[in-house]
Amino acid sequence: MSNKENLNLYKKAVNFQKKGDFIQASKIYSDLIKNQFRNEEIFINYAAICQFMNKPNDAILLLKEAIKVNPINPVPFFKMGYILNNNGRFYEALPFAKKAIDLNTNLWQGYHNLVKILINLNRPNEAKLEAINAKKLFSKNHLFDSLLGDIHSYTGDFKEAIKNYKNAFSKSPNDEDTLYTFANFSVGIGNKKESIYFFNKVLKINPLHSLSIYSLSTIIDVEKDEVIKNKINNLNLLDFKSNYDRYTILFSKSHIFHKLKDFDKSSKFLKEGNDLKLKVRPSNIKYLINFSENIKKETSKDSSFDVSKFKNLRDIFIVGLPRSGSTLVESIIGINENVFNLGENSIFLNAFMESKKSNFYEMDEIYSRYAKNFSSKKFTTNKMLSNYMHIPYLLTKLEHSKVIYTFRNPLDNLLSMYRAKFNGSGNEYSSSLIDSANYYIYQFQLMRFYKKKYRENIYFLSYDKLVNYPETEIKKLVTWLGFNWDDSYLYPYKSKQGFFTASNVQVRSPINNKSVGGWEKYSQIMREPLKIFTQNNFSLDSFEKLIN
Repeated sequence: MSNKENLNLYKKAVNFQKKGDFIQASKIYSDLIKNQFRNEEIFINYAAICQFMNKPNDAILLLKEAIKVNPINPVPFFKMGYILNNNGRFYEALPFAKKAIDLNTNLWQGYHNLVKILINLNRPNEAKLEAINAKKLFSKNHLFDSLLGDIHSYTGDFKEAIKNYKNAFSKSPNDEDTLYTFANFSVGIGNKKESIYFFNKVLKINPLHSLSIYSLSTIIDVEKDEVIKNKINNLNLLDFKSNYDRYTILFSKSHIFHKLKDFDKSSKFLKEGNDLKLKVRPSNIKYLINFSENIKKETSKDSSFDVSKFKNLRDIFIVGLPRSGSTLVESIIGINENVFNLGENSIFLNAFMESKKSNFYEMDEIYSRYAKNFSSKKFTTNKMLSNYMHIPYLLTKLEHSKVIYTFRNPLDNLLSMYRAKFNGSGNEYSSSLIDSANYYIYQFQLMRFYKKKYRENIYFLSYDKLVNYPETEIKKLVTWLGFNWDDSYLYPYKSKQGFFTASNVQVRSPINNKSVGGWEKYSQIMREPLKIFTQNNFSLDSFEKLIN
């Protein structure tokens, strides 16, 4: 095929892509590549389609080819960094982001990507410096003000975060992403009134902004906010283009009917939402169990993992399933003025990866260095729940750590997860009540195994006991941590720290047992997981026996 014919085909593919006909465009791009028509734009455009269609590995391979064709084009380097970062491959993403900037210092997207990668690598100080530098270079670009807001929020400097978010608004008052980010931030710091105002502001700009709709459904008072309630109830799924948006709206409707105490309708929307979500994001239970089992097997063979190296407390890890009371426990501990709450922070995984080359000998030092990027306080809590998989490393390669495992009535826990529309990855199993039941049992048994192995350095904390007998249970926890008692531990909702998880609304209320036994209101959809727990002798009454 002649060069002219290939160019004509390329133009056709570009037109198909512009019209949104990605199948036809992909077919032509694929044919052109087979014809050895090695134009960098073909690889870049085809990669963009693969990225859109959630095929990141294909996109990465295509971008590598684009770089081979033209190694001084910054665009494929930028896109490579962007995709790798979005898929959790932060270390791999960093050199591509830096290279994109080296090749074009006027590429603001490159700086934006670099800052986001540094945030994900838990290097907030470096991220801040890069963002400040980028802000000077691109003074009219509001996104760097917004990123500085994110960084300050991340490190607990809320005054500076607010200042930078407001700078972003002054430059771009109608940017829905920044408005949404600030609305979420307001929820996290306990400013409900302001969060509602900004979520509504987003919806004035984009009435179909599904995440703002969902957020409002979780925080509004249905009796006081009738207008918002009716808007959500009257939403038509067909108005939303993606399945992601549609299941987000189904979850929103479920929340509204839950608040109206119409549990049949709430159940209906909940099931529809989770069924649709599973089509978009299939359950990951097999991956999680295999990953956990591999770590268990690997560390069981090595005697260096047999005994905790505990010296004195510095790092407090909170693990368990989502919605098991972990945020409440974090807020209780965070009342102590010497404690900084890291939240769901990935610094352990970064320390894990970095210390691999020294056979984890330097892990304690590396983890401490990462933690000091956020705070110089004596203690930190880290509630990245998936850290439970790495218990042997937490308790033998870190010398100053203890682990709190939070658990609650299994049916209440499953329902709470089923009702939460998790935005991030890792909790896909929660949309299947069957998978959630099996995963609950697996995790509980695994934690029992580690409890027998590491004994006093793992604390089993029952959410049900905590909310029914708060003073008794909190005193036990505080004693185990070695902290002095203060009555302020009983009022965690007064905490000045931020909470940016699915439980951020509930944690701003006084400790209560309103959610205990809540699964019974949804008994119709809870029948199958109930059977699984019954068959495995899992009930609230049996927990104490199971632990011991």
